[in-house]
Amino acid sequence: MTTKLTHHHLSAELVNDDHGTAIMLTQHDEGGYTEPSTVLVHPYQLRAVCEQFGIIASDTQAAKAIATLQRRMVGLHDRIEALADWMAQHSDHRHADLSYETTQLRALLDLASEWCADFEEGYGKGPQPQAWPAVESDSTTAQCTSAPAAQASLL
Repeated sequence: MTTKLTHHHLSAELVNDDHGTAIMLTQHDEGGYTEPSTVLVHPYQLRAVCEQFGIIASDTQAAKAIATLQRRMVGLHDRIEALADWMAQHSDHRHADLSYETTQLRALLDLASEWCADFEEGYGKGPQPQAWPAVESDSTTAQCTSAPAAQASLL
């Protein structure tokens, strides 16, 4: 891991001081008129500043966004699955060639199932943990669920 970064007139260096790991930020004056300004910050302080000003998402913001996307994916999967079931059971195959439409619909269902495959089993069924909104679903062939491990890798 690199312990120093320089970007334009600012350098950041990972250092160890009496209190542990810190980040030393130094603003250089290219004209040479003033001494460089330096401040020592704890990594959590720097993260808090970045979260406050929207440079990076906070854990709660990321969790909310992930929950929203998962809920939407589950809903989309369930609608595709319901349409595929309806096409298989109620469409007019005797009078119309619907093979292209059926193939495309099954491909969409396969994609939706794949996108939901890494979610924890049971997502969208029954009561949800506090961080995850409840999703109603009556899907029987494939289930979409939450993915704490995947969420942790994104944060």
